[in-house]
Amino acid sequence: MEQYSVPKKMRQIGDLFEKYRTRIKAPQASVEKECIKVIQEITGFEISKTQVMYTVSTKSIYLQVPSILKSELRFHHNTILQTLQNRLGKDGCPNIIF
Repeated sequence: MEQYSVPKKMRQIGDLFEKYRTRIKAPQASVEKECIKVIQEITGFEISKTQVMYTVSTKSIYLQVPSILKSELRFHHNTILQTLQNRLGKDGCPNIIF
């Protein structure tokens, strides 16, 4: 009974992969797919894969959509980027959406 110790607090499964999520950058296709999902969740607009282009070197997303839709996305710009940062990690997240 003297060697008994209180069990350690259990870790969540998501915490086990935290170091990989923060160190590894997401590939171009993954960022584009996640951007499409986030835009649809936040604004309700559907965008196809051919309308989204991500440049890894500049961390920029270019959208080939009508100007009315672009102006609507400008209202949600910060929310979209924050959600992408939460899902992709700080280093794999785009900085700006055009």
